[in-house]
Amino acid sequence: MDILISALIDGAFAAIAGLGFAFACNPPIKTLFLSALLAAVAHGSRFYLLHFIGIASATFIAAFFIGLIGLIFAKKAKCPMEIIAFPALLPMIPGMYAYRTILSIVSFANENDLETQYKLLIEITNNLMTTISVAFALAVGISITLIIFYEQSLMMTRRGFKIEKLKN
Repeated sequence: MDILISALIDGAFAAIAGLGFAFACNPPIKTLFLSALLAAVAHGSRFYLLHFIGIASATFIAAFFIGLIGLIFAKKAKCPMEIIAFPALLPMIPGMYAYRTILSIVSFANENDLETQYKLLIEITNNLMTTISVAFALAVGISITLIIFYEQSLMMTRRGFKIEKLKN
């Protein structure tokens, strides 16, 4: 039960971040809440999955969910899925691992002890591989959804455009 409460809290903070990223992209107002909700669901589900599988796998599944749920939200909002989905992906970017990689590289360059350099080299490799694998999982997870449902995403935006054009 504690995992679920922690996942909900994590999702709430991700919603705030997703809302901020969405707002910075200047999308239609109706999509801001959808991006925040999608960020909360994806980040909360990734947090929950981290207790059972690795971070790259959990991120891949969450990114795939963002794509699937983003398609549904985009259909309701009559806008391209990317407007809703990409701001929801941004809170899952592995910034802490990238930061630790750079910090370890700087420490490695300033260290003279071989044993400490060896430990730092392992830390650099570990953090760098985590950063790359999580970023790759984000890109592949959302891209698979876009590739599988390519026609549906195009049809959603075309229909929405034609309906609005006919109204005017």
